[in-house]
Amino acid sequence: MGYVPPPVYAQGPYPGQTDNRAIAAMKSWRINAVALPLNEACWLGGYGPLKPQFTGAAYRSAIAGFVRRLNAHGIYAILRLSGAGPGGNVYGSVPGSAEIPMADADHALAFWHSLASRFKGSRGVLFGAYDEPHRISWSCLLNGCQTNADGSEEEPAFGPYQAVGYQAIVDTIRATGARNPILISGIDYAGQLDQWRQFMPRDPLHSLVVNFDTFDYSGNLDREKPNLISLARSFPVLIGGFGDTDCNTDFSLPLMRFADRHGISYLAWTWNTEADYGGCSNALLGPTEAAYYSGHPSGYGAGVRRHFRATPHR
Repeated sequence: MGYVPPPVYAQGPYPGQTDNRAIAAMKSWRINAVALPLNEACWLGGYGPLKPQFTGAAYRSAIAGFVRRLNAHGIYAILRLSGAGPGGNVYGSVPGSAEIPMADADHALAFWHSLASRFKGSRGVLFGAYDEPHRISWSCLLNGCQTNADGSEEEPAFGPYQAVGYQAIVDTIRATGARNPILISGIDYAGQLDQWRQFMPRDPLHSLVVNFDTFDYSGNLDREKPNLISLARSFPVLIGGFGDTDCNTDFSLPLMRFADRHGISYLAWTWNTEADYGGCSNALLGPTEAAYYSGHPSGYGAGVRRHFRATPHR
């Protein structure tokens, strides 16, 4: 299982290679699922400081083509809303900016109506309602609220806005006729699950997936292990992002073993390369762009690849 990083919005739909040869490198690791973090402004097109040749219909076509290639190789695609901004604001317009606290009411439902309509017949596609909600309450997570992208924690300074809740997102997806499973993250950057069951949205198809993120710097794994075990008895659970930042798998290997024991799925962050490998920064590949085709791992990626190759797929 693996991740592809978000698009570089000013340069093109993808920062790395996505052709069949690159997918073969994923298969050499025994990856069977890839998450694609998507930008609502790029998908919808028509607003913000975006290049038309990389947005709207062009972006949608590029994503659909990659999904078709992944599915043709037996790899599930998880299409996840990560980049959001209220009004005319665009996530990614400030390089390195983090996600806003929750999906915005201005665009998220239009995004999900469009995306779900396009992929509702694709059995190899899952939907991620919103990636990493944070600095909001459980009630806001479910029903929406007024919140603020105030520029803290590396967020873009978009200011106050109306957030949309998971219930409206799930309702919008299901209204298209889409039956795809839907990933629902907890609060605190998808790192808190203690009230997930109480505040999960209603889904007429009962096809929700618990999404949880944890990294070596998060400090949330030991606290959430009982919640993960409990939820895994009733729901599919996905650790939708994990990784080490110090070029090894001291954190990730015990995590993967824990997940294997409890029937929990997991995706390693992130399937890309970096120019500076002094800190690894969760990059699985390295050290050059050729790794997209060779599958050559970073120091952290080497341990992940060994575990993937040694673990039977469920």
